[in-house]
Amino acid sequence: MSRLGPLGQSGFTLTETLVATVVGLVAIGAMTSFHIAQMYGLRNQSGQVDLQSSARAITDLFAREVRSAGLGTNVACTGTVSTGLLVAKSSEIRIRADLDGNGALTGANEDVTYKLEFSDRRIIRIDHAAGRTDTLWSGASLDGSRIMYFDAAGSQLAPGGGELDATQLTQVLRVKLELVLTGRVVQPGNSLLQTAREAADTELRNRYFLNSSCGYR
Repeated sequence: MSRLGPLGQSGFTLTETLVATVVGLVAIGAMTSFHIAQMYGLRNQSGQVDLQSSARAITDLFAREVRSAGLGTNVACTGTVSTGLLVAKSSEIRIRADLDGNGALTGANEDVTYKLEFSDRRIIRIDHAAGRTDTLWSGASLDGSRIMYFDAAGSQLAPGGGELDATQLTQVLRVKLELVLTGRVVQPGNSLLQTAREAADTELRNRYFLNSSCGYR
């Protein structure tokens, strides 16, 4: 009677199974980390685009309103030429314009203030006639932002005591806003900052019209 030989064995040993499991978990972990990093990278990229878009939108709105400053504010050519500026500081500007031509600065957007609030890290726009304050931007920092004023010769007017005086206000022909907006990335634990820079260099076009029609220099 013949005896059967030893039976063949198939499958994996416990050690092989554990090694395969560890390798699989490492691969899954690496793939998950990659996808998370990619997700945050895309979100950070989107955040940078939003930051730059916000800076551009603010400078565009600022330039449009500054350009109209003084409209209809001295139609009788009395006194000195009106610039349409009531307040001119490096961090604040108040603009007036009779947009609807009714002779009164009581309509919406006819009496507006922009403020760079460094301590609160935000930019606000105040519509005095409408009694409304809007936060145009808030973030990590506004450091480096400023508003500058220039006369017809291109010389910068220095705000004495923090703001331009009445004589200097009548000399303003050009206003420049330089924005440096800084925000944080969205990834937890990442302390990196994102920065957007935009500028608006705007001439008060109504100074030309008033100079011409009223004989101002």
